[in-house]
Amino acid sequence: MGGLRFAVAMAGRGLRFAQAGFAGPKYMLEAGGRTLFEHSVHSLPLHLADKVCFIALREHEEQFNLTRFIGEKLGPGMKGAWELFLLDAPTRGQAETVLKIRDLVPQDGGLGIYNIDTCFHSSSLAARLADPRARLDGVIGSFRLRAADPKWSFARTGPGGLVEETAEKVQISDNALTGFYHFSRAGDFFEAAAAAVAAGETARGEFYVAPLYNRLIAAGRRFVLDPVSELVPLGTPEEVAAFGGREAR
Repeated sequence: MGGLRFAVAMAGRGLRFAQAGFAGPKYMLEAGGRTLFEHSVHSLPLHLADKVCFIALREHEEQFNLTRFIGEKLGPGMKGAWELFLLDAPTRGQAETVLKIRDLVPQDGGLGIYNIDTCFHSSSLAARLADPRARLDGVIGSFRLRAADPKWSFARTGPGGLVEETAEKVQISDNALTGFYHFSRAGDFFEAAAAAVAAGETARGEFYVAPLYNRLIAAGRRFVLDPVSELVPLGTPEEVAAFGGREAR
């Protein structure tokens, strides 16, 4: 059996930040005393992972030396525990981005997928991921959203707290998703993502991860939510500016 790998998708061009005047990749931007990269990546229980796989654009490696940047931000304690995969162009969404490393991830091990423009705090995620009885076929990060705001991904739960349905940009419940998606068997993700891409199953023109759970639920897989105590969106210049006055966690 394989262990757990985290895949961090950071292969976008950050056009909104470029239009706001920021020249580099948005994850290099600083807010609250840390880069967005650090806020995002250190939300994860990195100690559980056999390896962290970063997926980025080749042009950003060539222009901004991502290898050095990642090494500096993770520190010497993570040396040998991460790997950088470079793409020649942006994809049509996070699911397609992570699908690019299919041949490099053990299919029978765990896979946790995250983005580079949110950060969260969960006191329960590490224990849940480490316990097969608690994580079942996978764990989805969530937070309670009381207001009407359909820009998020969502999950609806049923008896026993099991996830019954997920949706992208459709508010089917008050369980909004943080962007952390886990699969106890990485092959489940890659098979569902490949099928969705082959069928052209996009939401607003992109291949998102959240809707893939519906395929797996229909096949009998069981997924649970991990409610976080704090979620901070960092995907727009306005959100980063609002966060900028806060102290780093």
